Amino acid sequence: MGDDDFIDEEYHDRPRYRPVTEIDPGELADALKTLAGFSENTFLVMQAHQLGMVDNLLNALEDEVMRHQADDDPPREQMALLGAMSPMWIYAAYELQRTWRQRCEEVIRLADNGGLDYKASHLERDLGYRHYDRELRAQQLRDAQQRPELVEQMRGDLRRTEIAFTMLEFIRVALAKHEVSKRGSKKPPIAFAPGLARRSRHCGSMEYEMSNGRTIIDTVARRDIAEMIRAIPQAETPSDETLESFWAYMNPPDVDPFARGVP
Repeated sequence: MGDDDFIDEEYHDRPRYRPVTEIDPGELADALKTLAGFSENTFLVMQAHQLGMVDNLLNALEDEVMRHQADDDPPREQMALLGAMSPMWIYAAYELQRTWRQRCEEVIRLADNGGLDYKASHLERDLGYRHYDRELRAQQLRDAQQRPELVEQMRGDLRRTEIAFTMLEFIRVALAKHEVSKRGSKKPPIAFAPGLARRSRHCGSMEYEMSNGRTIIDTVARRDIAEMIRAIPQAETPSDETLESFWAYMNPPDVDPFARGVP
């Protein structure tokens, strides 16, 4: 057996996921709070902790189902609960990150066109009562105005999280809209069996197929999404070539003859 064979065998023998007992309960929320502009927003932080709490609950439930799914009397009630809660968690994970990304994109756009002061002043107008989220947004714009490095950190964090967020978005669109997430498409294709999932034999998590027409791109478990979030602090910035390759991978050519206008 050569060295390469030994390495491959050793790699495949490794567990794919960490034991649930090794996951710090606050790890997911802490990872999100490292994103530029995230920890300064009280409401985003609150939702990050809520997302982490439900993740901890699902981790324990997934682990229990995995350990008992082969029993003569498997935990059917827990299996059903897992199937119901997993999409809800995915929706929440997507919306929280989408909101953060949208805020960052707004700050970057205003910084680029010199509109930070104007927008902040607009949000700071006296409404006759305190509007807490307007105050938070105005303060973030003032921070970006005083600290140009914050804007650059936002650019970098958006790029570092682009691939993981896009994969999450793909799953979310299939589950929530029954469509295939395709950039630039005016009429997104219909998703194949939206919402259909199976339990991962590696962690007990619900696993979703990423498909575009006849092309199966990948399978992604809910636990995979959670681990990608936990890995945010270590995520590297992808090169232009990596992003181009990723988009080609996510948008394979249409293989449906009707998609090409063939009668």
